[in-house]
Amino acid sequence: MKMGVQKDAGELLLFFYNELVNKGKSSVGTRDVINETKWNGKRINLAYNYLNDLGILKSYGAIGNINGAQIFFVTRILPKGINIVENQPKFKHTFGFEVNLGLLKFSWSIHKK
Repeated sequence: MKMGVQKDAGELLLFFYNELVNKGKSSVGTRDVINETKWNGKRINLAYNYLNDLGILKSYGAIGNINGAQIFFVTRILPKGINIVENQPKFKHTFGFEVNLGLLKFSWSIHKK
């Protein structure tokens, strides 16, 4: 099944939510995303820019890239983003798939052994 930018962005948002809200990390960066997802740089850039353009992340970038993925650090999910994540119908409408916050599953972990 081919993944689209919209679905990738939804999964990336859930990853940021899990790391920043559930685990209480102070930031999540490009290297964290690469290590967790094993996505290529273009895929990460498309998903990250989609979220950034929605205006739901507080993040900052740095000059350069890691394996083609722009360098960024996400420090917060803004209230609009939290509202999307925690409101199942709104999340499905925005990203095209359903989410259960009690049981976060990422498509990339399905492929891990």
